[in-house]
Amino acid sequence: MRLLALGVDHRSAPATVREALAFGDDRLDAALRSLQDAFPGSEFVVLSTCNRVEIYAAGPADAIPDVDALSGFFADFHGLHPDQFAGHLVGYHDEAAVGHLFRVAASLESLVLGEGQILGQVREAYRSAVDRKAAGPVFHAVFQNALRVGKLVREKTGMDQGKLSVASVAVDLAREVFDTFTDKTVLVIGAGKMGDLTLQHLKKLEPGRILIVNRNAERAEAAAERWRGRAVPFDSLGQALVDADLVISTTAAAEPIMTLDQYVRVQRARRNRLSLILDIAIPRDFDPRIGDLDQVTLYNVDDLRAQAEQNLSRRRRGVDPALQIIERETAACYAAIRRQQDAGVLLRQLGDRADQIRRRELDHLFGNMPQLSDADREAIAHMAARLQNQFLHHPRAAVRTAAAEAASAPESPHPILTAVRHLFGLTDSQPQASLKKIT
Repeated sequence: MRLLALGVDHRSAPATVREALAFGDDRLDAALRSLQDAFPGSEFVVLSTCNRVEIYAAGPADAIPDVDALSGFFADFHGLHPDQFAGHLVGYHDEAAVGHLFRVAASLESLVLGEGQILGQVREAYRSAVDRKAAGPVFHAVFQNALRVGKLVREKTGMDQGKLSVASVAVDLAREVFDTFTDKTVLVIGAGKMGDLTLQHLKKLEPGRILIVNRNAERAEAAAERWRGRAVPFDSLGQALVDADLVISTTAAAEPIMTLDQYVRVQRARRNRLSLILDIAIPRDFDPRIGDLDQVTLYNVDDLRAQAEQNLSRRRRGVDPALQIIERETAACYAAIRRQQDAGVLLRQLGDRADQIRRRELDHLFGNMPQLSDADREAIAHMAARLQNQFLHHPRAAVRTAAAEAASAPESPHPILTAVRHLFGLTDSQPQASLKKIT
């Protein structure tokens, strides 16, 4: 049994190559069918996201496609010349393929270290392959373990804790200040990319009201419609600040849009209620002295970036423990696969040897007793087959049980498998693993 993972990701290929090789939902069915038709006897899972496109294959050595064959599939399916992407392909064989998938599921291979979306994407890729009967017993074991390991890494290392973007850190900070948001008014100043990203994170807080202010009224209206907020004219910014409990400012103004004197009047009109201002604009939108006022908490983009860096540093500290978990789980998973395959080979050898002996003895008996009728021969042959199956029942059950046990010694065959080989005089054939990486 061999395994292969081949594809591109955000490190090996630019976005144009990843887009050209991607399998959208509308083409995934066709891709899996084409793979099954082209390489019968193999299992396949296709993982296609904005940051990676990978085909996972498993099958007997004489059935599984090699790197050139899968590269040719990419080219034929997408109507590309191999030279357009071949230099970007990265592949992993056998145990290395299992380890790579485990690292992907644990988000160690992600653009954003510790992001949680990839685990769901791996789950969906596996589920799609199962629905289309492209995944078999090998990938049932590998992908179910990958999902378990991805979750285990998050639980044990805390790598998914703390946001890494300024906008998401800003929203996390708001959670620390306010217990609830259903009674809060949130004001977002600016409707550009950063403003839109901030609104995307804000929606998870389910605030009572969202106000959006922008110099371009049409952009404010569009953002308000997108995020179910209310657009406020820019010349009404002062009143919006009076109403707001949380302010997130993201404009590209060349100078501050709110001076100290202006905000003193705003805070007076607010009757000194607590105000949280997250100024993530560059240059800053709010005079930094505003943060010295009573009941006003002001963070600027440098404060938030420092928090994001701390979060990233915390996640990086989890990488080594995560790799230790993945290394251990990869070895156990691959050993279990090898043991299952080795047990399958042993069971076939055991059955073939018994069949050979049974047929030989029946031929000898029937040759010495030509007077037997066809009915007699059939009855004797049936009895011999039943005796064979009953005799082999317990050895077969022992082999299956041994193969299903935990792979505590990845490089050593289970003693029961060894004993059965010796007792029945069978050939010792162990599948060999390759750790070759294609670059």
